[in-house]
Amino acid sequence: MQFVATEWHQVSLAKTYEVDDDEAIELFGSVERLKEIVSWQEQETFGGMEPMGDEPTDEEQEAFDELYFQGDYIDSEEDWWTDRKGGYDITFKVVEED
Repeated sequence: MQFVATEWHQVSLAKTYEVDDDEAIELFGSVERLKEIVSWQEQETFGGMEPMGDEPTDEEQEAFDELYFQGDYIDSEEDWWTDRKGGYDITFKVVEED
């Protein structure tokens, strides 16, 4: 007899991006402005930075979104925090034999 136990976890995936200074200047006018735009993005669940500078314009937000979604990240780190701290659901099912 076989059965399957499925654990339903939550995981955070932190991706590190590197933007060349020249690209930041071309897209946003300065590296400092890109830092400000990053600070306005949705805050992390457990805290985050306070927004700096002016809120991004629609054009700046579109450029940032494209940079994020189309860009390549240089590193990533997964944190399966429910595996460490518990609080996940487990479902079971019997594997039926043919």
